Amino acid sequence: MNCSSCNKAMENGGLYVRGLGGSFFWSVNKNIPWFSRRDLNQIDLGKISLVRTGAQAVIESWRCTCGLITFKAKYVD
Repeated sequence: MNCSSCNKAMENGGLYVRGLGGSFFWSVNKNIPWFSRRDLNQIDLGKISLVRTGAQAVIESWRCTCGLITFKAKYVD
């Protein structure tokens, strides 16, 4: 896969998310207070992890030397 930022080849690997949180949240709004879920799209890590989640999720991802890391969020609710 080539980087969408600099077009260099990206390295495939695993993004390790550790802790008891089972989700990422995403929004176009960059000023949502920490206690609010309004305008947030939930990405359930249990649905995209390569291993069964518990204390960590492992998500297939790609990393570029420019610093961009990307992954596919197959199940955005």
